[in-house]
Amino acid sequence: MEKPGDHATESSETIPHKSNDLENTNHPDESEHQSHNNDQTETATTPESESSQLSLSQVMEAVDDFIQSLSSSTDPLQEIPPAVEPFPETVDSLVSKMESSGLGRDESEDSAFIDAVNRISISVMRLRELNLDSTPVSSWLNRASSVQHRAVSLLDEEFRHLLDRSIENKKKNGDGNNHDHESDQSVLHENEQEEETFPDFPPESIATLKKIAGAMISAGYETECCMSYETSRRHAFKEELAEIGFEGINVEDVQRIPWESLQGEIASWISIVRRCSSVFFPGELSLCSTVFPEQDHSPIRKRLFTGLVSAVTIRFLDFSGAVVLTKRSSEKLFKFLDMYETLRDLIPAVEESDSDLIQEIKLSQTRLGEAAVTIFGELENSIKTDIGRTPVPSGAVHPLTRYTMNYLKYACEYKDTLDQVFQHYEKAETDETEPEPERNQREDDEEYKTSAFARQMIRVMELLDANLEVKSGLYRDPSLRSIFLMNNGRYILQKIKGSTEIRDLMGQAWTRKRSTELRQYHKSYQRETWGKVLQCMNQEGLQVNGKISKTALKERFKIFNNMFDEIHKTQSTWIVSDEQMQSELRVSIAALVIPAYRSFFGRYKQHIDSGRHTDKYVKYQPEDIESVIDDLFDGNPASMGRKRT
Repeated sequence: MEKPGDHATESSETIPHKSNDLENTNHPDESEHQSHNNDQTETATTPESESSQLSLSQVMEAVDDFIQSLSSSTDPLQEIPPAVEPFPETVDSLVSKMESSGLGRDESEDSAFIDAVNRISISVMRLRELNLDSTPVSSWLNRASSVQHRAVSLLDEEFRHLLDRSIENKKKNGDGNNHDHESDQSVLHENEQEEETFPDFPPESIATLKKIAGAMISAGYETECCMSYETSRRHAFKEELAEIGFEGINVEDVQRIPWESLQGEIASWISIVRRCSSVFFPGELSLCSTVFPEQDHSPIRKRLFTGLVSAVTIRFLDFSGAVVLTKRSSEKLFKFLDMYETLRDLIPAVEESDSDLIQEIKLSQTRLGEAAVTIFGELENSIKTDIGRTPVPSGAVHPLTRYTMNYLKYACEYKDTLDQVFQHYEKAETDETEPEPERNQREDDEEYKTSAFARQMIRVMELLDANLEVKSGLYRDPSLRSIFLMNNGRYILQKIKGSTEIRDLMGQAWTRKRSTELRQYHKSYQRETWGKVLQCMNQEGLQVNGKISKTALKERFKIFNNMFDEIHKTQSTWIVSDEQMQSELRVSIAALVIPAYRSFFGRYKQHIDSGRHTDKYVKYQPEDIESVIDDLFDGNPASMGRKRT
């Protein structure tokens, strides 16, 4: 790099006129001629000799005055002022110097050069507007136009070079190498430092790009400037996207590949779009706004940014559109919602682009939302059409209950998104079918004060309840019917209590109602199973003529033994999977049966002990009852050998 003193500077360098061989000193006789200013002789100072003494800053001032005079003067311009006459050669000299040294090496030289280009561009445009019929002026204009074109060509070359330099530096630093696609994905959310510096331009390069862009646009070369900018940034952006696997997403394959493979492609798509939303698009907008900062550059910024993001975004939308057209199934809901959220988050990143692009994104988002509504609706249909005629063994939780509640639990992780989707769907549907007065009245109803997704959840739960009620009728034993409803009801309630999202959506009133229903099932079970057992332990019918009838008493103990054995044999195979409910059931049975049997046993056993074969009638001691009750609801045939002795 040459020293600043070797070049023209604003403060000190004198400007040669056409030839660099001219001396920057006065003629020996010049002082004598200057002393006779009134004498119009051939020895007077020439304009060229006067201008040759001016520094670059002085020439700039002269050009500024000249430009101002072009706007204010009413007289047609006949000739170029002497101080301005050599300006094309001055700029030409600066161009030659910059061609050898390049921009970006010395800020003051860069500024001086660009200022000179700006002035010659303004001069050329003003003179062309005036369309003067003057040979000296036309000659100067031709020279200035030629130099201007050469200067702008150099600026354009430097502009492209600076824009491309970030790509070259990235490759030199090893960042531009192709990496394994999976490792790229793992880095997407970890490399915060990279996110902050994209696109990677040093401040001095940004400042130079800004100056060059301003100079080219002022010179009337806006098209060339924008073309260079867009070409370079498209190339850089394409390389950035290729590094994170964007080229691997093939829209044509979407309809052919199995869902398991497509899920991987969707995950890559989501990562790439999110990367664009959070890093690439904001970075490009920031760069564009910095390089083209002026207020009247707003259309340029919008056009360039739109052009850059549109091509990429349209490919994103093509992929989402192809995914939407795949066969609908319940397991696709969550990927569709992920894509919906991804497009929703993309919109703020492209707000500075053309409105048509935003509308395209919203349209694709709406299609994903409609697909999600359809898929969620399939859950309702699957509940309605699940009409199996075979009861679940042992009264266990039905697979439909497990599937539905787990599905709803995962769906509630997207509750805000689903609420937005259903709100949009309901609005579109009611706008088409309901007149406005009815629509307003409906929205005032208590039901519609909850969220759209909450209403959908309640509808699904009502369908599930109705289906389980029908399925409980498949059990011939009323007690097992109650156990089945208890198992499923408890499972549903625990899922709701275990999920803040579902609990908030369903509300406390709904949860209390479910708890009340469970208690009713519990009471129904006790009544159906143990009512008859308790009835056989009352004292009615045991006395004949005021005395205890041993025959009736023995029959009563025998009936109890048979009933208790049958309950033990049957209900030990039943399943109560929730440990807490299983314990509550056993405790409640023990509290009901043991005191009654102990009282019955203590009052009447003495009447049998006096006879033979007492064990034939009194099979259980009071302490044995609890042991047998503890066998219930384990799902395994109980062993009678566990009876205490």
